[in-house]
Amino acid sequence: MTDFSPSGINHITIRVNDIERAEEFYGDILGFELLRKMGKSMAVYQVGDEDTLVLVEAETSYDPESRDYRVDHFGFYLDSEEEVDEMAAYFREKEVTVLSGPANRKRGRFVFISDPDGNMLEFFYEEDDE
Repeated sequence: MTDFSPSGINHITIRVNDIERAEEFYGDILGFELLRKMGKSMAVYQVGDEDTLVLVEAETSYDPESRDYRVDHFGFYLDSEEEVDEMAAYFREKEVTVLSGPANRKRGRFVFISDPDGNMLEFFYEEDDE
């Protein structure tokens, strides 16, 4: 698979130090629509027509002296579960670090990789809500 072209960026996940404060900022101040909460430490917001911003509370948030804020990962759409598996094989062939997967989730399949600088990227397929 050398002719790879994702069909779009689905989401960007960022770490925040205080999930409630972040939800107030992104939801109330910026007006992004809350799509769903995932436990107490994750929130998914709609940005535009198809993109999402995922907030994840950092593990260090309990320590007020410790700050952990960064982009966690970028998520790219793929067109099928088979393409997720093909991408994972392609990454391994190219000696790209596969961090997790390919594996199933509730409505799809994913693989996480690392770029040369340690940035995490997710490639996934997800069935439509319809």
